[in-house]
Amino acid sequence: MHHAVWPKPINMSGNRDRFVTAVIAAMTGAAAAAGLAFAWPGVALYDTIIQYGQVTSGRYDDWHPPIMARTWAGIEAVGLHGTGPLLALQLTLFWGGIALIASALAKARAPRSGMALSLAMLFPPVFDWTVAIDKDMQLVATMVAATAIVAWFRLARRPIPRWGLATVAVFLVYAALTRANAAFAVVPLAWGLCGWGASRFVVRSAILLGTTLVVLAALPPINHRLLGASASHVERTLPLFDLVGIAHYAPLPTVPEVPTALWRAGERNHCYTPFFWDPFGNPATCGQIGDILTNDDDGHTPLFHNWLREIARHPLAYAEHRVMHLNSNLRFLVPADEPSAAVPSGSQPNPWHIGATANATTSAMEAATKAICRTPLGAPIAWLAVAFTLWWALAGTARQPARDIGLAIAVSVCLMATSFAVVSIASDLRYHLWLFVGTLLAAAMSAACTDVPRERLAIGGSVTLIILIITGSARLMLTVLPT
Repeated sequence: MHHAVWPKPINMSGNRDRFVTAVIAAMTGAAAAAGLAFAWPGVALYDTIIQYGQVTSGRYDDWHPPIMARTWAGIEAVGLHGTGPLLALQLTLFWGGIALIASALAKARAPRSGMALSLAMLFPPVFDWTVAIDKDMQLVATMVAATAIVAWFRLARRPIPRWGLATVAVFLVYAALTRANAAFAVVPLAWGLCGWGASRFVVRSAILLGTTLVVLAALPPINHRLLGASASHVERTLPLFDLVGIAHYAPLPTVPEVPTALWRAGERNHCYTPFFWDPFGNPATCGQIGDILTNDDDGHTPLFHNWLREIARHPLAYAEHRVMHLNSNLRFLVPADEPSAAVPSGSQPNPWHIGATANATTSAMEAATKAICRTPLGAPIAWLAVAFTLWWALAGTARQPARDIGLAIAVSVCLMATSFAVVSIASDLRYHLWLFVGTLLAAAMSAACTDVPRERLAIGGSVTLIILIITGSARLMLTVLPT
């Protein structure tokens, strides 16, 4: 008697996971290929050209991240010249990281989150900046890559192997060295991805503060001794900007060491703007005031002494200056055409002829980014509201891998963005690239969680909507930058 042989059941879940993973790989691969194709060999900004000059001369300073210039020099040493290798590297890290995170979400039974994440990264203010050879994109690419390795193992509830931990450490150290305030993003992300253990909020806060201060203190020795960069005195730009800001808003404006007549002439020429410190570093405009303030070699009182003294003497003027700059930095109550939002369609002219030239596609991308940034959707303040909402909601969610990773990202995003309240000197949109990318990553992780408090999401969403309405109204009504 023959027994019936029943076919094995088809693993629909496994087939679905493979299909979704294949789609995610195709989407992210196509995005990376598109960036390589339309912007090859990468858009070289002004800062990029300065760094390449250091690479070719072998003389480095710390105005721009020495780690990036040294990495570039190493690439040049093996015969790969120009901006192309850096473009390929950062696109590989960024899109490879997004593909890994999205695939990990799909395998963790959150395929919609993975697919949505891959699509969300095509948001023009993000996609546009992926082709710029710049320290901010280098920071984001390495942060995404580090997060991706952790997510790949943690979402599958597997331990991270030693090689994975070592790679994550390398990426995060590199990221910490790309910007003076990168520690505010890297340190909380590192601790969050480690899991924090069972420590309480007060203990975590103390550890976070102490570690951040240690990292900030370690940056100059690493840049100068280990990476061989000379001191450019870039740290003077913050007290300079604050001093002129205090004088601008103080009831009886005076600037230490600067003659009153010279300061009044600078005010008539609109030297001070909450948008950035740049006029005081430009010899052709207001540079004489900047030179006087930063010159400690001719008997003047040291800059940092004057800075702290003026903050103590005029705390309200200092606060008004910082609030106005933060408003500009987060693009809250500003006109629709606030500058420095998009990647230029072509590279900065340079003697080495490196970087991409403008073409129809890069021009279209620049136009698309500018168009979005004229609306509240391109306002960092709105994205920060979403990030804080995710932080609050995930903090009230039961521990699970997606929750822990999403919370680490949300905290990192929020702390870096809020650090601009006291350490920022300019308002370029690229400074908030991690805010955009990290918020999308945290949102994807939140969508993959169970039992996220809906009431917290609703309250945070309402606050975000109010901010969007206020920001949109300001863009319609304001025609000039507020001063």
